[in-house]
Amino acid sequence: MNIIEYTTDVNADRTSRQSTTNTTYDNLVSILGEPTYVDMGRHEKVNCEWSMKVEYQNPLSDDPTDTKTEIVTIYNWCTGSIPYTLYPWHIGGKSLIAEELVNTIIRNEISPKE
Repeated sequence: MNIIEYTTDVNADRTSRQSTTNTTYDNLVSILGEPTYVDMGRHEKVNCEWSMKVEYQNPLSDDPTDTKTEIVTIYNWCTGSIPYTLYPWHIGGKSLIAEELVNTIIRNEISPKE
């Protein structure tokens, strides 16, 4: 997957869980920066979330200018607090491509566009 760029702090309405990725909070912060959303309330379903708009090369095209955009999220679910140890962080999006995009960003340590 060829990630062109991504930005954080975007509206992630209408996304839903697509998969998970096992990593730590510190690893996510080192790659993605500080979370987009934090709520330390122990009764909250989500305590920590990164929302991103990812532009990537269309995998069905050889043309590097043929790009697509996907909104993705990474978040904890019903843990009562932010998990700081190894945890299966939830990946949200509107399609299964969200999983591949997030894992590519994490694996290649791609930082967001400033």
